[in-house]
Amino acid sequence: MTVKQAAQKIGISPSLVYSLCRDGIVRHTRHGRPGKRGCIRISEEAVAEYLAACQQRGRLPAAPLPLKHLSLP
Repeated sequence: MTVKQAAQKIGISPSLVYSLCRDGIVRHTRHGRPGKRGCIRISEEAVAEYLAACQQRGRLPAAPLPLKHLSLP
């Protein structure tokens, strides 16, 4: 799929997809002649891998910190 299609599927901007590709975060292929810009293609599997890597597990709420400035009777 194209960068624009991948961006729509993920729900982010195409410029962010370009950045993720440039930084090696999203697997992609670049088609074109060496030294030229060419075009980027991203597979469905690469999009699924990226989305899976972005998922975070929920955490239990941390215990509240004791208030040091209050003294209880």
